[in-house]
Amino acid sequence: MKVVFVTSNYPPEVWAGTEQVVAALARELRGLGVELAVITSSDVVHAGQDLVRQQFEGVPVLRLPKKLDEWDHQGFVRPRLLGLLRGQLADLRPDVVHVHSFAALGAGVLGTCRDLALPTVLTFHDLWVTCPRYFRLPPAGITCPQGADRGPCVGCVDRALQQGPAAVARALQARDAALRAEVALAAVCTAPSRAAAAAVREGLPHLGPIDVVPHGLLRPVPEGHRAAPPRPGETLRIGTFGSLVAAKGVLELVAAVAGLPGELHLAGAFLDPAFGEQVRALAAAQGTRLVEHGRYTPAGPHPARGLHLAVFPSKCQETYGLVVDEALAHRVPAVVSDQGALAERGATPGVVVTPLPRLAATLRGLASAPADLAALRAVIPASLPTIAASAARHLAHYTRIAHTP
Repeated sequence: MKVVFVTSNYPPEVWAGTEQVVAALARELRGLGVELAVITSSDVVHAGQDLVRQQFEGVPVLRLPKKLDEWDHQGFVRPRLLGLLRGQLADLRPDVVHVHSFAALGAGVLGTCRDLALPTVLTFHDLWVTCPRYFRLPPAGITCPQGADRGPCVGCVDRALQQGPAAVARALQARDAALRAEVALAAVCTAPSRAAAAAVREGLPHLGPIDVVPHGLLRPVPEGHRAAPPRPGETLRIGTFGSLVAAKGVLELVAAVAGLPGELHLAGAFLDPAFGEQVRALAAAQGTRLVEHGRYTPAGPHPARGLHLAVFPSKCQETYGLVVDEALAHRVPAVVSDQGALAERGATPGVVVTPLPRLAATLRGLASAPADLAALRAVIPASLPTIAASAARHLAHYTRIAHTP
């Protein structure tokens, strides 16, 4: 079977959560005998080439860079990119197209597949189809609406676009109509969590079925790479890893560990240097020992290996939470916020879900009670669901809808 993935970006250019998931799914599917290619875009502006050919882990990657007038603030329909996509799909003639994100290529991706009689699977890795800002995390003074109401969205989006409320309201109405039509063309829709499925179902809205297929652990963790429990008298190491941005609750984490014995470890990149300085200043002011590890990649040691407790206090409406799986796979218990899909982790052994206002109290309780922390670690499952299960379920969907004998 031949499958084409359509994404907004792909490794090695970007290693964010969606890109990691899609690359891991590609590895598993190739192991199951699927022939794969990826059509994607880039965060690098078009520099004279409409098509950039690459390879990543044996998979052909076809990049369609955007010109300056093809970014989000200029609209959501990009005819030139859709024409290039049509040409590549016509050449590849896959049995199925799996659309992981069409934010970069714009509305019309699934319509292009329909015109070419190519059945599609659509996965909602994020909430872009319901939110032009992706994460349903508005600026101060604006509250995200319930359902398909877009009233508060007008002011939220206009803060970025500065086009005036009337123009933004018309654009949001057109965007909603186009994206509802796109999603309706998918033969199969999947989402990595119940929260993600509900957000799309209620916020677009989308009346069709959405199969909840968790990502699972993307890479196995050897026994020798798992973290050791804290020894008696050892300095407690609390930390987080991933994107170090305000939306992930990094400042809230720093504030929550104030006065606790131990160290706060941060692994990842500060995308905004000014935010990094703000974090360091707060840690210094409250006397917290801050240890920064910088960027990390799958090729190096995982930052969870050095932790006793992982904390992920995201303020976003998360759709999954890969970092939680990574912490547990390294036998590190985790404390998470109750935002989006993270709330579902309350049923996962080794995880504590807490509202952000109670984060400090939760961490203080665990830091002051070694027996409670040990008990939390002890119930972490010896093995966790992996991306292999997701690959098998998606392959079953491909097989059912593919135009093959």
